[in-house]
Amino acid sequence: DRLLRAAARTLLALAGCRVHVAGLEHLRGIAAAVLAANHASYVDSVVLLAALPPTLPFLFVAKRELLQTPFVATVIRKLGYLTVERFALAASVADATAVTAALRGGTSLLVFPEGTFQRTPGLLPFRLGGFKAAVESACPIVPIAIGGTREVLPADAWLPRRHAVRVTIGPPISPRAQGWPEMVRLRDATRAAIEAQLGSGDVAS
Repeated sequence: DRLLRAAARTLLALAGCRVHVAGLEHLRGIAAAVLAANHASYVDSVVLLAALPPTLPFLFVAKRELLQTPFVATVIRKLGYLTVERFALAASVADATAVTAALRGGTSLLVFPEGTFQRTPGLLPFRLGGFKAAVESACPIVPIAIGGTREVLPADAWLPRRHAVRVTIGPPISPRAQGWPEMVRLRDATRAAIEAQLGSGDVAS
């Protein structure tokens, strides 16, 4: 984990991308939580590894298709990141159970609720998986807004471009109850918090 975080900082520095982080105070005193970030580029994971403090260790929850990429699959397995199936219902249910169990065991998880990203600005619909796990484990959601990564590495590009990146960490949003309505409330509150922090370049008009 330390090696990967150092590599992330080095890669961003070599690409000329300065990362500005705000809201680190919102992570103080947090045990297990669901860190929920918007997704705009392949470089988002690199930015989060560089920006988030090692005092709050976390595991990524990645889509299972990434296991088809040899290097990425090796990283996922070595660091114990969780993967989820997006399309097969039976596997998805089992994966959701594993995610909830990790939270109950005291492990923070980082999810991209959109599940993927698109070339044009704007947030995609948020999936409920991470919010279901937060409700079932009574763990807070921490909204994280990432801005600028779409300019660093657009969906149709292979080489990064020099551009500033900002990471804004919002106040935790805690579950108030159990059940489906609470999952939806958490999802909508998290999406609104992230959208409020994103600039015009990251939100569709």
